[in-house]
Amino acid sequence: MVYSYFLYANIYKYLGVSYLVSTIIIAFIIFYPEEYIASTFKPVFSELVTVTSFLLLLILRRKITEFVSSVTPRHVAMTNNLDEHFRIVLLLVLIMSAYIIIYFISQLFLNISDYFFNFVRNVYWGVLFFVMFYEFIRVTMVRIRLSKEEWWPIVNEQGKLIGSIQREESITAVEKHIHPIIRVILINDSKIFLQKKCLNEKCDAGLWDVTLSNHIRMNETVEQCIQRTAYENYNQKDIKPVLLSKFLHATNTVIQFEYLFKICNLQIVNTNPDLIDSVKWWTFQQIDANIGSGIFTQSFEKEYEILKRSGLLENGKYQCNCHLKEVVYEGIIKKSS
Repeated sequence: MVYSYFLYANIYKYLGVSYLVSTIIIAFIIFYPEEYIASTFKPVFSELVTVTSFLLLLILRRKITEFVSSVTPRHVAMTNNLDEHFRIVLLLVLIMSAYIIIYFISQLFLNISDYFFNFVRNVYWGVLFFVMFYEFIRVTMVRIRLSKEEWWPIVNEQGKLIGSIQREESITAVEKHIHPIIRVILINDSKIFLQKKCLNEKCDAGLWDVTLSNHIRMNETVEQCIQRTAYENYNQKDIKPVLLSKFLHATNTVIQFEYLFKICNLQIVNTNPDLIDSVKWWTFQQIDANIGSGIFTQSFEKEYEILKRSGLLENGKYQCNCHLKEVVYEGIIKKSS
């Protein structure tokens, strides 16, 4: 309940009701007076009550799923939890139903000894405990595997977190979600430092792009993502870029909420060959001559236009001893005036 409250507070009312109903059912099984139970039903009374409640849960599965989906939009993790929940409930219903059917057949149509019935009941309990133990181990292993995978936050058009999804599932999904990303452009001495993406990249392979670009991971801040990306790409630490803008950006393949940064003092010494094919300093004239030719990513071409409109690409602006913050503010003031 504590886990659910902190991770899925929106459905806590539903979970609270579920736990309450479960408690009532268990109390009913334990405290119901035995003198009111027919002798034929006593050995399977607990199973009958449990199967009835589980069948009701399965009948209401669609309603429950719709409710949870409405209050936790696009929380893929919660959807997976619900699927696992109903799958295990169905499995328990099948096991208990099989035991109930065997019991009544043996009572009504077969003349079997108490020894045989006790044997059947022991087998039933053994199967039940084995299945529960197996499912516990399986679900634990799945959770461990998922915890090692990369998860991306899903945001709305204002950049507010509304859900999460596993990286590979997002890439292959038909529905495209909005993910937050960081992009950092290195500008110095009237030149822009670009990196050419590796050919094995799933998006924009072989195209020239900004110095740093990456998806923000779930539970990761913008600053942490920048530092992680700088270290992964160039083995650099403690860089301090300046935020220029944040906006929603859509290309032919993705929709992203972008945090656009500028930096002028990043010393490129090493590059990661697994992520970067090559690097190069481009003059503004070279970029202008190749815009629209298909060698740059769509994202960079849009960002380059933003830089030009802001007045930050005028010759002579970058006599940089890391006064980029003042240059950015100056360009913004100039644009607004």
